[in-house]
Amino acid sequence: MNKLFAATILTMASLIPLGCGKVYNSSTYDASTYGSANGSANFLAAQAVIKTSCASCHTRPSHQAWGGLSEKDFIAQGLIKPASLANSTLYTKIQGNRTTVPGNMPDGGSLLTGADLDKMEAWIMGATP
Repeated sequence: MNKLFAATILTMASLIPLGCGKVYNSSTYDASTYGSANGSANFLAAQAVIKTSCASCHTRPSHQAWGGLSEKDFIAQGLIKPASLANSTLYTKIQGNRTTVPGNMPDGGSLLTGADLDKMEAWIMGATP
């Protein structure tokens, strides 16, 4: 009986690591679904601008939460088109172009500085689909 009990315990213990198989805690952010906090230097620089200038309004529940989006998410949602500033909705809004996309962002705030626009341009032009 003791051998059977020991074998059962060993078998169960060997299955414990297979229980979830996720690298991230699914109650927070799952990297396979939401991307990671990592990215190119250009994306990280642009993400800092977005967190500072956009994420205070673009947060749940009224807007999409932009502060935690990956580059892949920005592309999938049609907010940017890699290598095309003119076809990137996010860029035309922050640039102040009212001809193709109505309204300027940040709404009611100051337009982005030249340095911040440069960071956004570098990211979009260097983004990979």
